Amino acid sequence: MKKLSVLLLFLLLQCCLALAQVKNEGIPYIKNYTQKEYKAAPQNWDVVQDHRGVMYFGNSFGVLEFDGNHWRQISLANRTIARSLAVDKAGRIYVGGQDDFGYLQPDSQGLMSYVSLKQKIAPQYRSFDDVWKIYTSDEGIFYCTVEAIYHLQNDKVKVYRAPASPTGFPFFVLNKLLVPVPAKGIYELKNEKFVLIPGSEKMADYVVVAMLPYKDGQSLVFTEEDGIFVYDGYSGFTPVNWEVEAFLNKNKVYTAISLPEEYAIGTAHDGLLIVDQEGVPRQHLNREKGLQNSNVRSIYQDQAGNLWLGLNNGIDYVETNSAFTLFNAKNGVLGTGYTSLLHNNTLYLGTNDGLYYKAWSNAENPLHPAPFKLVENSHGQVYNLQKINGKLLLSHHNGPYELINNTARRLSGHRGAWMFMPLASHPGYVVCGTYNGLLLYRFVDGQLVFQHKINGFEESSRVMEEDKEGNIWVAHGYKGVYRLRLSEQLDSVRQLRFYDERAGFPSSLFINVFKIDGKLVFTGERGVYKYNPRSDRFEPHEELGKLFDREQHIRKLTQDSEGSIWFSAGDEMGVLKKRSNGSYEVEKNVFNKLQGKLIGGFEHMMHYNPLNVLIGIDEGFVHYHPSYLQAKSLSKTFYTLIRKVESNTQAQDSLLSGGTYQNAGLVVLHQPGEEVPELPYGLNSLKFTYGAISYDDIDKVRYQYYLEGLDEKWSTWTASLQKEYTNLREGTYTFHVRAKNIYDKQSEEATYTFVVLPPWYRSWWAYVGYAVLAVVLLLLTKYMVGRHIHHTKLRLQEEKEKALKLKEAQHMEEVLLAEREIIRLNNEKLENELLHKNKELTTSAVHVMHNVEAVHKVRDQLHETIELVSCKDTQKQLKKLLKSVEEEIKFENNWEQFELHFNQVHQDFLKRLREAYPDLTHRDLKLCAYLRLNLTSKEVASLLKLSLRGVETSRYRIRKKMNLGQEVNLTEFMLHY
Repeated sequence: MKKLSVLLLFLLLQCCLALAQVKNEGIPYIKNYTQKEYKAAPQNWDVVQDHRGVMYFGNSFGVLEFDGNHWRQISLANRTIARSLAVDKAGRIYVGGQDDFGYLQPDSQGLMSYVSLKQKIAPQYRSFDDVWKIYTSDEGIFYCTVEAIYHLQNDKVKVYRAPASPTGFPFFVLNKLLVPVPAKGIYELKNEKFVLIPGSEKMADYVVVAMLPYKDGQSLVFTEEDGIFVYDGYSGFTPVNWEVEAFLNKNKVYTAISLPEEYAIGTAHDGLLIVDQEGVPRQHLNREKGLQNSNVRSIYQDQAGNLWLGLNNGIDYVETNSAFTLFNAKNGVLGTGYTSLLHNNTLYLGTNDGLYYKAWSNAENPLHPAPFKLVENSHGQVYNLQKINGKLLLSHHNGPYELINNTARRLSGHRGAWMFMPLASHPGYVVCGTYNGLLLYRFVDGQLVFQHKINGFEESSRVMEEDKEGNIWVAHGYKGVYRLRLSEQLDSVRQLRFYDERAGFPSSLFINVFKIDGKLVFTGERGVYKYNPRSDRFEPHEELGKLFDREQHIRKLTQDSEGSIWFSAGDEMGVLKKRSNGSYEVEKNVFNKLQGKLIGGFEHMMHYNPLNVLIGIDEGFVHYHPSYLQAKSLSKTFYTLIRKVESNTQAQDSLLSGGTYQNAGLVVLHQPGEEVPELPYGLNSLKFTYGAISYDDIDKVRYQYYLEGLDEKWSTWTASLQKEYTNLREGTYTFHVRAKNIYDKQSEEATYTFVVLPPWYRSWWAYVGYAVLAVVLLLLTKYMVGRHIHHTKLRLQEEKEKALKLKEAQHMEEVLLAEREIIRLNNEKLENELLHKNKELTTSAVHVMHNVEAVHKVRDQLHETIELVSCKDTQKQLKKLLKSVEEEIKFENNWEQFELHFNQVHQDFLKRLREAYPDLTHRDLKLCAYLRLNLTSKEVASLLKLSLRGVETSRYRIRKKMNLGQEVNLTEFMLHY
């Protein structure tokens, strides 16, 4: 009993220490912000945080502003380096640069901007180098250079020249401004004069880099590489002789700050060291442990108790005020976490890479940590490490092992061991679940000895428990659950019963079995169940089931020594803390940080004591300190800020507000009433950019918003950092946005009110104009109606007259149509007559042609006959007859008669042809006339007494005289001439 009391007292003391000190187990979570992300210079000289939670960094390119989501760069007036920063109680940020200093204040657009105070300095003191330090106090602001101190008070600047130039960096500690002067000592500013502190001469040759408050009204003096001293406030400077001084002297102290119960020291060569007030190291971080580099130029503890490090290249956020730390590759543990065991002050961690071990202490010196070592013969996939009857049994992909002197020794030649389970029904026996069945072991003279493989069951046995009746329950991930009853000799399965969805589970998938309070508890694809032996079925477990979402898949349940149940359900992890009355209190929000990181199906959560819980994750292990969270309130208020309001009308964004407001020159959280903008209707499409002022897993923060005046309720939770509204009608609107962090804590709400003015055609003066216009329109309408009636009467009269005229016109048109028809018929008659005349002329010409031929034949015969007749009387009569024939031929050849008739029929064809072509001969005209009658060449040859060739020759001669081309048909030409 006495030993138990001592143990409880020790644990209580450890818990009390944990409330105030930085954890030293493992490595804290570190977020690296690279130069590429913040887009400025590598070096970051100082860090502060305003009352809203926004961070500011003194960078070589100016001041960087960061709210967890968005970076902004603020340039100084002369665009030089921002060497130092400070924040006063009102939240104003003061900035020191090169040859300039001032403060930050929102401009007219709501963006933080730099305001220089240089014009307030007397002209003779306006030229100076870097402002290395800034201190705020009730007596004003002290801007410190190595040549003078510039004191801003009541909007005036006083200048205190340094006792020597250059000095070291001034320090403000315990309301005293102290200035180290090389080769002289340390001076104190008293009554606007520097006074040498008696006894400080011993510090004359040291480079003092920090002076911080210490216990009992004393101060700690940190030197660059000559150790740490205690200043008693009067004249005593005593070395502290801490064990860490050798480390600090070797790596050169660059900066240091006070924490509530500790000190954070930044070195030039080996990162960050945190020590308690006795100089005992608590945490050491450098590049090998996750920092971007080991040169720490500035340190700042934010409102959440975490540290920001301004590095020589980059910015790091270190979650020192967290119950979670890591064991991973950075401290020697490679792979994914599957199992752990804390035994005899040795920590064992099993991963897919092997089993690692190290000496364990909650007060380990981080400068000399015990290294993790790989257990011999354990390389490869480790599944479980269990302590059974004082033996450490290792379940490995290669088979079952026992750990002896940190060496893994095979228990048998089988491969693929999942876990070991002692048989309560058969003391001294242990069952091992393997990839394909069960193995039986027995303790013989304190040694675990393999007996045999248990026959009759060949299924994978990764999850199993024994009930009070001695039955072994084996859960299979995608088949169901088996109940095995072994034979008396434990060599085979005597009875086997299989259960799946037909036995009461929602499906055959993801069935598991666990032991809670000595009773078996089953989980399925959803819900919690217990076995009812009477019905041989599974029923919902009412007591545990009500603590979980009934649709949630519960992956793991494990009970600790205090009766609390640790669980993994869906993506969540938590603990059901057992109360004194036996009920449970659900605590899971604190574990939201681990969402999605546990190994599905192989979740490992092991509670060892109030100081140590180990959780396997994808990149190693998380060490959880259950008592530590008492020092960190997860319900701490945080803010969401609207960081930018833009009008995105006309395909381009126009800034309306940068989201930072002021009152009397100081930053305020909420939009002042006088800063409510009135926007013209053309700017009625707005885009809001916002963000939660949270730096802990910011990517898991979710947002809700609504636009008062348009939306009726809050939106669903979203990860988006922007919201757009388009084509808003005129009216007054207020945009609301709030955030929820990973611990399900809601932020303070941010709002932005604005007024959209109506378009000109919906303004009040437009409506007055509309009323006047309506009256005018009424009068005009009356006038127009009367005029319309008058014009209608006139139009009807005109239409009546037009109808009469139209009727007359139609009658005239009918008459004209009748006359046209008569003319057409006459033309047809004339054309027919013309055609008939042509036929007659043609017939006449042919007839003449035949007659002439006949007469010519008669004449020729008469000539022959006269020559043959000898009688003169007969010859005389024949010659008289020949004369008559020749006269007839002359008559038949009377061309003039033919030409007269031809011209009458063909509109003076020959006359017109003779006038147009005077070179045509009489024969040519005859040929043209015959062509007009459309006679063939043969017929023309007969009439003209020519051969066919002669006709063609004549046609050619006519064509030439008339200048007709070869493409012109002569007959067609004559027909249409």
